[in-house]
Order: sequence, then C-alpha cells, then structure tokens
Amino acid sequence: MGSDSLWTDCKTCSKKISTSARSCPHCGARRSRLGIAKWIGGGALAILVLAAIAAPDKSPQNQTDTIKAEPTIAAGATTLSLPEQQSRFLSVTTDYSDRFRSAANELQQSAMRDERRAALVKALGSQRSVNGWIGTIRRLETTSEGKAILAVRLSPDADIMTWNNALSDIADGTLIDKGTPLYEALLNMSVGDSVAVSGSFFPSAEDGVKETSLTIRGSMSEPEFLFRFQDVSKQ
Repeated sequence: MGSDSLWTDCKTCSKKISTSARSCPHCGARRSRLGIAKWIGGGALAILVLAAIAAPDKSPQNQTDTIKAEPTIAAGATTLSLPEQQSRFLSVTTDYSDRFRSAANELQQSAMRDERRAALVKALGSQRSVNGWIGTIRRLETTSEGKAILAVRLSPDADIMTWNNALSDIADGTLIDKGTPLYEALLNMSVGDSVAVSGSFFPSAEDGVKETSLTIRGSMSEPEFLFRFQDVSKQ
C-alpha cells in the first residue's frame, strides 16, 4: 500500500503516473500544482492564526487598563516654604509643646510657660504683625449675626483664630464683618484650603501673645492664638 502513494491518476487521460512527474508521459498534459499550493497556503494560514492567538492583546481596552494600574501622584503634594518669621514662631511652639508633655511636674510646666513667652516675643518682634504666613483653614463659620469665624492651622500643634462669639470679641474685634473685602474673599474658600494670611497677634502678659485656651495644658500643648486677620488668599 505504501507504493500506491507514489502514483496518481492523470486528470486528462486517467492513466497512472508518478506523483513526482510534472507532466503525463502518456498524453503530455501538465499536472496541476494547485493541490500542493493549497496545502502550503493552508499551513501558512494556520501558523498565522496560532501566532495571533499567542500574541499579547494590544487593544485600546487593555492599554487603558494598563494606564489605570499605574500609580498616581497624590494631590496637594507640593510643599510650600514658610516665611522665616513663621518658622521661628513654630519652632518655639513645637519645642515647648514637646517639653511640656515630658515635664516631671507642674512647677516645671509653669516655668516653661514663662520661658516660652519670652521666646515667642523674640520670634515675632515688637510689632507682632505677620505677612504671608502659610496654613490650612481649619474652621470657617459664622456667628448668629453673620460675622465670619476663622481658624487657620499653622502646624499640627498651633492655630491662629478669631473669637467664636461676639461677646468674647467685644474688646478685640477679630470677627470678620460682612461686606468687607476679607469676608468676600472667604466666600470662595473652604475648610482644608491652603492659604497665606496676614494680620497681627495681640499682646499678652501671660503668653507674650494672647492665647485662648482655658488651661495651661491646652495653651502649651495645642495653643490657639488670637489673631486679627487682614488678608487671606488661596495658595
């Protein structure tokens, strides 16, 4: 049976001829090579199909998925440099906050408050006014009369702020009146906004600058300094 595969029928005269013959020795008809071409073409097509299946999918959908998987830079990562005066001030508040927490007794804590008073006055200078200090709005509300209450966080352990009620503010005038340029600017701001502020502190015999906490622990650990805001702008 193996020898039969070496022979085939001539398409023209139907006589047996060798499969390797290019023409029929009986009638001279040339053999068609279409069958061979079909096999070659079919094999090539099969190879192309297999290659396409094995190749990685580069469709737009997969490209989109790859992009989504890449890490992104967090918003608000930019670090703003602080004015020198603010850096000195916060260095004092942070240093004494840490020292107060580790004090052995209340006598040490009281002595530290006196030391901090002198250090804060030195850091601010005689005018107690500041310009372009950087912080984050922590509180933005109104009193029952509609005046703005504002607190700005300068560091994790220090805030500057207005009073939160008209009665406490009678002598200081820190609450922000409606219709003023500052009030209008605050209309477009929210808690969490990074801002630059200008204004002034109030003198105080106890802390060098007026601080609103009810206890010495609050004053030293997380001070809230009374402040009259003159300008606030988004950063």
